Amino acid sequence: MSNIVIYLRLETYLKQWLIHSFGSPVRFPAKSNENAIIRRFIQRQPVGQTPEIASPELLPIVIPDSCAKDPEIYNYMGPLAKAALTEAIEDMFRMNLWAELSGIVEQSHKGINGLVAAWCELHGIDLDAQEAVRQKFYRMRKAYAKKNLILYKSTKKIEKKQRR
Repeated sequence: MSNIVIYLRLETYLKQWLIHSFGSPVRFPAKSNENAIIRRFIQRQPVGQTPEIASPELLPIVIPDSCAKDPEIYNYMGPLAKAALTEAIEDMFRMNLWAELSGIVEQSHKGINGLVAAWCELHGIDLDAQEAVRQKFYRMRKAYAKKNLILYKSTKKIEKKQRR
């Protein structure tokens, strides 16, 4: 198993969520979309390009082993490739957030703030980053609602409307 890494600059909540979910350095599951993106876009270090150095704001991600691209030789990702990987990570985060929260938010008496805080705590996200996660959830819910796609209607609200 390779321990050679690339580095990504991510939002704090994403970084904390990834470390909590996949460890540090981040090691994605063997057949994951994220590993497929890394294997597809990893390349040789361009001539004159200095290798990245670890720093606290960068997240190390393990380059998956590959018969076709040895991580000791192929260990560079360009900015556009890193942007594609970042987008895949953000998509995975949104799917996880939506899958775990959408069903309980509207049926809870605790309110969205408390549920998002509990979800963040469960996923290793610090209190400082919870507002960003809450806003992300609100934006997703609002985008669905604008298209008249209500994925979270509770029976309590339906009953109140029918009584009128």
